[in-house]
Amino acid sequence: MATKINEISLKGIRGAKDTLKLPLNGKSALLYGDNGTGKSSISDSLEWFFTDKVDHLNSLEIDLKEALRNAKIDASETSEVKLSFTKNKVDATKSIYYKKTKLVSEFNNTSEDFNKFYTNTKNENLILRFKKLTNFVDNTKTEKLKYLSEIIGFSEVSKKKEVLQKCYNAVKSEITKQNFEGQKSNLQRVLIEKIGASISQEQNFIDKLNEKIKPLNVGFEIKTLEDIDKVLTHLTSPENNKLNLELAFLESIQNSLTLLKSEIGFINSEYGKYYLEFEKIALDVQSIMQTFFKELLNSGKNVIAKYHKEDSCPLCLQPKNIEELQSELSKRLEEIEESSKKLNDFNKSKTLVSEIALERAKRIDVLLLNPDINNKENEVLKIEVQKIKDKIGAFQIASTIKVTSGEKISEPEKINLVESDFDFQAKISERIIKLKEALKNNSTILYNEISSSKEAFLNIRLIEKQKSILENQQNSLKIIYDEFIKKQKEGLENFITTFSGKINEFYQFMNPNEPFQEIKIVTIGEDDELNGLTIEYKYEGNWVSPPQKYFSESHLNCFGLSFFLASVIAFNKESKFVVLDDVISSFDSTHRKKFADLIIEKFNDYQFIVLTHEREWFENMIKPLAKKKGWYINEIKWSEDKGTHFDETPSELKDFIEHNLSQGISNGMGNPIRRYMEQKLKDIASNTDTKMVFRFNEINEHRMCYELITSLKSTIKITNKDLLVTYPVIDRIENSAQIGNTLSHDNPLDSKIGDLKAIWSDILEFEKIFYCQETECKKPKVSLKNYDPVLKTIRCGCGKTSYNWKV
Repeated sequence: MATKINEISLKGIRGAKDTLKLPLNGKSALLYGDNGTGKSSISDSLEWFFTDKVDHLNSLEIDLKEALRNAKIDASETSEVKLSFTKNKVDATKSIYYKKTKLVSEFNNTSEDFNKFYTNTKNENLILRFKKLTNFVDNTKTEKLKYLSEIIGFSEVSKKKEVLQKCYNAVKSEITKQNFEGQKSNLQRVLIEKIGASISQEQNFIDKLNEKIKPLNVGFEIKTLEDIDKVLTHLTSPENNKLNLELAFLESIQNSLTLLKSEIGFINSEYGKYYLEFEKIALDVQSIMQTFFKELLNSGKNVIAKYHKEDSCPLCLQPKNIEELQSELSKRLEEIEESSKKLNDFNKSKTLVSEIALERAKRIDVLLLNPDINNKENEVLKIEVQKIKDKIGAFQIASTIKVTSGEKISEPEKINLVESDFDFQAKISERIIKLKEALKNNSTILYNEISSSKEAFLNIRLIEKQKSILENQQNSLKIIYDEFIKKQKEGLENFITTFSGKINEFYQFMNPNEPFQEIKIVTIGEDDELNGLTIEYKYEGNWVSPPQKYFSESHLNCFGLSFFLASVIAFNKESKFVVLDDVISSFDSTHRKKFADLIIEKFNDYQFIVLTHEREWFENMIKPLAKKKGWYINEIKWSEDKGTHFDETPSELKDFIEHNLSQGISNGMGNPIRRYMEQKLKDIASNTDTKMVFRFNEINEHRMCYELITSLKSTIKITNKDLLVTYPVIDRIENSAQIGNTLSHDNPLDSKIGDLKAIWSDILEFEKIFYCQETECKKPKVSLKNYDPVLKTIRCGCGKTSYNWKV
């Protein structure tokens, strides 16, 4: 499971002088802060935690550790970034402190779990700042290529090529071993024998069967393939059923053997090729053994090219002219490459023979597993079929012998299948003829013809479908594989196709109905050379490159953001959290709204930490969406005393209260609970038109919640007194209001966590009475604005929560 952040805690880092905590519990966060409040302290801290650097502080003139420490803290204090994750084994604190006169940094978690996690995040995209939005667009073609190549990794390129090659060869081998044309030809022979024609079209087949049954006046026509079973049921003759089953069994055996007999040339030919490849390799085993040294010799070649400059062998240290050594290494590697090609051809042939033999053995097993073959009259038949299987098994055994073992495999002429192996089929034919003579009535013979032709027709369709699927796969893989000529290009092509698709998807989401379409990254180079990457798109039907040609600044930013988000999906395998630091600054209003929609709709599984100083975007575009998704929302402030800090009360007071109560914090909780209760009671009083007696402020402060609830109860007694009976929490909330009010002021009454939780539970239960709990309700407040004069009810917007109400 990918990792998210539970809590971020900063102390003495950048703008955060005191402890700055961000309680997330795996949720996303939306944080607003004016310029200069230090909101980037969060992104700087995370960047330093994961990469040991901060890009915008990367300068010879800046000491990073000194720049990261808050300037107001004492030299004796430790600066730290503390992160807890959904995987608690990787929780860690990274500290900066003075060791004598030098600033040093360290992690407190050195476990294997953390080290693995930390290493895996190195190539992940975790943070995007505004100034980095167009980096990829602005890079040169070569730099673009280098950037993606480094992320993918050179070894990954080779792996992709090998996978494609194996897939292509596997499909090709499957087509060869199945011998679809041979199977189809055999089934077409059955059709000709049974209905006098080899038919491929369904309607033609149905018409032919209708011709066959017409003389019998069965009383209906075949209109679909399913109708054939009705005809067969009609034609079934109980007294001849045993003979009919025996005939079907023998014909099935005969057809399978006829197919196998038709493949004699194919099977023998492939074994002959394998035998020649085996002999070729066996005569030159020494050169094949050299292929095992390929990796060692390549490593040696690289060491000499990069590091070893002396006239000696870096492995054995014996004197040796360095240029001669390099020449000899190159020559040996060329020889090994030739031997590798021979070995590859041999392995292909060996695999094909093995698969051909296994496939035919499976077909024979189907015959031998048929219970009818164990009948006394089929004893000889079973022996002959087993002999065929044994001969097929010889091919399989030959394919398992190691070429380096010194053993020989059987010569083709000693194990090849021959037509005389199938002479016993003549006996089967005689039995089939006798059975047909015994089944003299037309309906029984017709039953056999229709049944056999139906089976043959359906099997032909199945074979054609299987063949088509495999051929399509083969063609598709061939096309892809041909594009992977050079190792670098081989890996990139597959990746870029998917990667570009995601970029285009996100870009089009933010720019609907605009002229820039089908945006993609494409490789540049001819033949085997890959020189770089560029960005292309369709503009008014023509392919255009680069984006700067027609894109506005806002469009370029949209592309940069789309590129980053696509990178997150492609590369972030360990982490599911992403920091976006003021990326919206140069987006126009249309793109701002769509960007908010994008991260909410398309990235529900990811944890975003979004920082912004754009008040309008924060309040009107993303905050309403973030609220619905349960994001943590807050505002960042700055003061001389505290430095960077959060608003003393969260934007959502409810989140603040619930978080502290869940942590067992009771001290100071009376005041926020009282204020929350006041807000809700005022809102409910307004919605229900509750009347209150006027009081001056000095008295009003102490009795606000209590008098609100008593006034509301008075209103309920007049409008719907049954509510007091149905919802006893209305009475309990009166007492909770008195206690909550007392706890929020300077009183000797001690606040216990259990009492606070009980009060809070009453408040939430009470709140549900006057606020609809349906998630789809757009106007959840139960209000007189929704009063129904006919039914005399007060209700919410959707009507699911309603009460009788006398006005």
